Amino acid sequence: GFIKIYETNMISESKHLQYLGPEPLQNKWNTLYLKKYIIGRKRSIKNILMDQKCVSGLGNIYVNEILFLAGIKPARRANQLKKFEIEKIIKFSKKILKNSIKFGGSTIKDFSSENGKKGVFQQHFKVYGRENQKCSNVDCNLRIIRTVISNRATFLCKKCQK
Repeated sequence: GFIKIYETNMISESKHLQYLGPEPLQNKWNTLYLKKYIIGRKRSIKNILMDQKCVSGLGNIYVNEILFLAGIKPARRANQLKKFEIEKIIKFSKKILKNSIKFGGSTIKDFSSENGKKGVFQQHFKVYGRENQKCSNVDCNLRIIRTVISNRATFLCKKCQK
């Protein structure tokens, strides 16, 4: 890693920042934006959401959670998503992040906030890290499975995610 300091009026000239997608809590992160972004892209929706050029700041944990709540299989090709599914991704990305902030983030290994507190959002995960546990949807009797997409752990329910 590195730290680079810019004058405020020079930030837009940073080669490291100019290709980042919108932050997920910004209004720019919306259905129209994502719909346009995925046109012609054959990559999986998980890979698209993990791509910082598409959206800044979504990591593996949150992408797993978002796709579970949206009912979308992580391996689905992004360009095959319907408008209502894209709307769900936007809705749940904002919901997941707001809840994570509310609970201080996720402490999986060694994360802590600036005041030294550990986050507890991991206690609210629906799929991430829950391999072989019962699906959290009350009307589902399947267990969460773990697979790998692009060298990243991926958790899903085969019944609840299409």
